[in-house]
Amino acid sequence: MNELDERVIHFKDLEIRDGTETNDFVGQIAGYAIAFNSPSVSAGPFIEYIDKTALNGVDLSNVLALYDHDYSNVLGRVTAGTLKLKVDAKGLYFELDVPNTTLGNDIYKQIKLGNLQGVSFGFSVDDGGDSWSYQDGKPVRAVEQIASLKEISVVSVPAYEATTVQATRSLNDWQKNNNYKEKVAVYMKGFNNDND
Repeated sequence: MNELDERVIHFKDLEIRDGTETNDFVGQIAGYAIAFNSPSVSAGPFIEYIDKTALNGVDLSNVLALYDHDYSNVLGRVTAGTLKLKVDAKGLYFELDVPNTTLGNDIYKQIKLGNLQGVSFGFSVDDGGDSWSYQDGKPVRAVEQIASLKEISVVSVPAYEATTVQATRSLNDWQKNNNYKEKVAVYMKGFNNDND
């Protein structure tokens, strides 16, 4: 498949550090862009987990930090040394030196005020890099191997619409190989419960 997916994680344990020794940076933000084995907050009609091995072998040397997945709003980059990424047992930890630019100052202030509370990541999964199952009548996607991680983003509005469209294609592929009547019954049960 190798389509770009985006996921949003609300800032938890986000560290904010004011100022630096130079005028190049307004401060630093740090936290987890990916949390392993944690259910997605809401990815539309399914739940998603990123496996603890999903980043094994993934090249993280040219990942960008963006605002709202917009490649014209670059906040940092691994190759420039302004974005640092580290995979540990909990997930993908990041430290971003926020640039002393109009965009950087605006983003940093909005984070401090609590108006921006999410971080997202854009990634692709090759065929066979994910699997689908049901949990409590709801489809569950397990991302077992990420093909590429393009960017992490500070986000104002979760990008679930685009993600749902792309991930639903993968869900549909999985469902084609399963009993059609069973999948419709489970979907309708969840749909009816959501509308009660």
